[in-house]
Amino acid sequence: MTTTTPLRPQADAAPLKGTEPALLQPERPDGLPRGSRFPAPHVEKIRGTRLLAVWAGLAAGAWVVAVGAGYGLYVIVQSVL
Repeated sequence: MTTTTPLRPQADAAPLKGTEPALLQPERPDGLPRGSRFPAPHVEKIRGTRLLAVWAGLAAGAWVVAVGAGYGLYVIVQSVL
């Protein structure tokens, strides 16, 4: 596997002479120092009528699935009897 950043030396290995500490601990791709947490992503929340429409659509879809499954079970039972 190919990496773009140098690997960290093992804990029991002797420190390398003449190397800069920046080479041993590269920065993250976003430029933040190592060990810092990633910033929380911005999430746009759905509110108002859009939220109501999503809830109504999900409820209607659930009822359609339940009624379809019930009718399918009814047809199977009728055909067996």
